[in-house]
Formats: sequence, C-alpha cells, structure tokens
Amino acid sequence: MRGRLQPYLGTIRIASAASTLFLLSIGGLYLYTNHHLDTKYPEHPDIKDKETRKLLRGAALREHIAPDPRIAYMFLQRALELIYKQGDLSEDSEAVQEIIARLAGAAAQFGEQKTSMLYSAWSKVVDADGQIQGVGNSDHWRKQQVCRLADTLGPLQIENGDYQGAITTYGTALRALKDLDLEEPKQANYIISLGEAFALSGDLQSAYTLLMSVLIDLNKRPQTQQVDRWTCLDSIVMLDIAQVEQQRGHLQQSRKWAESGLQVTSQHKTVGACDNCHAHLLALSTLKRRALAI
Repeated sequence: MRGRLQPYLGTIRIASAASTLFLLSIGGLYLYTNHHLDTKYPEHPDIKDKETRKLLRGAALREHIAPDPRIAYMFLQRALELIYKQGDLSEDSEAVQEIIARLAGAAAQFGEQKTSMLYSAWSKVVDADGQIQGVGNSDHWRKQQVCRLADTLGPLQIENGDYQGAITTYGTALRALKDLDLEEPKQANYIISLGEAFALSGDLQSAYTLLMSVLIDLNKRPQTQQVDRWTCLDSIVMLDIAQVEQQRGHLQQSRKWAESGLQVTSQHKTVGACDNCHAHLLALSTLKRRALAI
C-alpha cells in the first residue's frame, strides 16, 4: 500500500500542512476578533450569565465587525429576554438600559423606529429641564448613555420633522461628550448635526455660526493622507455651509463653499462617503453656476 501511495505522499503532506495553517489562521482570527470586541466594545460587568454575554458579543460582532442590524437586533432581543427571565437585573439598571439603546439603534438601521423606547430611555438619564441625571451609578455612565441614545434619537427626530427636538437632543449630547473629553470625531459630528437641525428649523444664522466653528476646528487638525473617521468630514461641513448660504440667498458664497468641498473630496475618490459628498457638492456647484449665469 505504501508503495502505491509513495508518489502522492508529498502532495498529502503539503495538503496536511496547508490544512493545519488554515485551521491555525481561523483560530487566530477568532481569538483576535474576541479580543477586539472585549477591548473596544466590552459588555457591562453586571452581566454575569455566560449565555447572555455570548449573545451580546454576537450582537457586537454584527454591529461593528460584520454589520447586519437585523441579526444584531435578534441577538440583543434574545439577551434582553434572558435577563428579564433570570430577574437578576431591573429595567432601570445600567446594563439593561445599554441594551435598550443598542436595540433601538439596530432597529433604526433596518427602518423600524423604536421612538417610544428611545424617549423612555432618554427620560431615565435626562430630566425635563435637560439636565443629565437619573438612573445609573455614575455621572460618567449617564453621559455615555446620552450619547448612545442621541446617535439614534437625533436622526429619527430630524427624519420625523421634529427639528426642535433634535436641537435639544444634539445639544445635550454635545454637553455630555465634552465632559467625557474623548478625542474622536463624534464631537464634530454632533456640532454638524446640530447645525443641520438649526438650518432645517429655519435658524440659518445659528446653523452658519456652528458650522463655521467646527470647520475652523477641523482645519487646525494635522493634515494626513490616512483614511479614517476624520476623512472628508471638512467637505461635509462645506457642503452644509454651501446649502445654508444658498438658503440665505448668498449664491456666490454658496458656490465658493461647494467648490472648496470638491477640492477635498477629489483627494479621496476611493472612499465611499467622500464619493457621496462629492456628488452632492458637484450638483450644488453646477446649480450655482447656472443660477449665477442667468
């Protein structure tokens, strides 16, 4: 038998080695993914049950690594059902409120609005006067929760035409985020969203002032060719300013801002978000040229 297999032994050894390397690489990827999720998106320490933690990790995977909001929603809903069944945590606990915020966020991504759920969760950390207080063991957690909820509640309020509500939501989230002192583009994004809400509400001057302030801050950042969450953020602000100037009747200024934004997006043609912004800026710039030519 060995004699018959002799010509194929080399191939068998290579295939066996390749299979071993493949299994090792899969194992390494699994360990890396788990480590990344544990580090970047840790579960609340109050959740002790292994099955619940496994479900929440699966949700985090589908929220951040391989996005699928429907599957993430399913994992989160099942985790919440287990928590309620076990009865170890109340609805007002930090762990449960975090899951509720994530659940509403996942639902919004596939077009299902959990408005009442969001407002209920919001009222637990922000009082009627807009002060951040209520459930939770620490002020730090409450401010984090405000930001988690604002990421979903703000866009839904704008979509539903509740611009004043969005102004309140983003204003509160911006105060919370400043206190958290995080070095990330979320603060700039909140200011942009707040400016957009002011513009949609008809307060163009406040919108212009906010957008100009965030653009000045963005221009102070060191220039880099690396593609990250800051990439093309300045062009998005320029697009918003161009649209505000258009509404104010300042067509020449609007065209100038649109063309400035195009200079930024043209440097990042392979970035999807920049392509989308580029298309809007191009349309706006072309429209201005026609209007000014008349």
